[in-house]
Amino acid sequence: MIFLQNILRAPVRSVMTTLGIAGGVALFVAVIAITNDLREQIAEAIGAYNLEMVVYERRATSPFSSTISRDQMETLMDRFDGAISPLVVGTLNEQWNAYAMVVGAPPQFVRRIPLVAGTSYADGQQEVMMGEIAAQRLGKQVGESIPLDGRTYTITGIFRTGSRLFDGGVMGDISEVQRMLSRGGEPGKYTMALLQTTDTATRERFIREISQSFPKLRAIPGTEFAGSLRLLRVVNAFVTTISVVVVLGTALIVTNTLLMAVAERTREIGILMTVGWTPWRVLRMLLAESLALCILGAAAGNLGGLLLLHVLNRMESVGFGWIPVKLNLHIVGSALGVTLFVAVLALVWPAYILWRIQPLSALRHE
Repeated sequence: MIFLQNILRAPVRSVMTTLGIAGGVALFVAVIAITNDLREQIAEAIGAYNLEMVVYERRATSPFSSTISRDQMETLMDRFDGAISPLVVGTLNEQWNAYAMVVGAPPQFVRRIPLVAGTSYADGQQEVMMGEIAAQRLGKQVGESIPLDGRTYTITGIFRTGSRLFDGGVMGDISEVQRMLSRGGEPGKYTMALLQTTDTATRERFIREISQSFPKLRAIPGTEFAGSLRLLRVVNAFVTTISVVVVLGTALIVTNTLLMAVAERTREIGILMTVGWTPWRVLRMLLAESLALCILGAAAGNLGGLLLLHVLNRMESVGFGWIPVKLNLHIVGSALGVTLFVAVLALVWPAYILWRIQPLSALRHE
């Protein structure tokens, strides 16, 4: 195991290189986990609520920035004979959660939500249902109260959707939530409208009519909602940028380590070449060193990324229910694949230097 001896020959440099790789991998896996989880949470919420069709503002970058006026919503409800369910979604900055998710929904929508305990809220009352994650985090039970936008609301039920995004928040009467989110602006606005139908013809007619009659709105199948948001496309571009930076930065760190190893062991390499070692064999030794450092860095980076997610999830300024606290095998495998690619990429410059080494000149190297 010559390559292990070479790594242990400069322990401080090897540890610093491993930590540098681990830092890049930790950032990579944390960002990927948050992005993938956000997309999955939106998809899970759509599945939990049986959302066949979603109507939202065409220019909206996220589910929370979509705005449908009262007049538009009334026209939609009249045209589709009450099959439309309006929905108000937003966040509040409360002491118990910096990004408290609040959802305002009509009775026909609330009936789809599975309850863990209690009952649904009454229309026009200062009552809410709380998500299971929020209830567990705050230690709340049915019958207790919770402050929202300066008022006190009674918890009538605990619900579970399977989406942490919503299970970390509350759900209440749509008019009350509209008031909370108006923030002194025009009240009565909606976030999106939902249509539950399994009829393909009705779905296509619905999409066509929305496109023709409401140019500022867009109707799409619920399964396409997450992918249609510009916010997620921006986040994907950000993740790609982070990935490129991680690959290049980590490659430079490993390359620097290998170049220093070649410079320090030039005479040793010359001796190996004089006894029959080819440049390819020396390069394989360097590759083994590079792979060992990168694999150690990937392992430490995955653990570091998991720790980072747990720290973010505990931060009050981030809120709860938003950050995943686990890594799936796909993310771990992606991180390992990236580091293995870096291990090979980092050999390009050292290989060029190695190929130019002349055994006799290397033997005279001091």
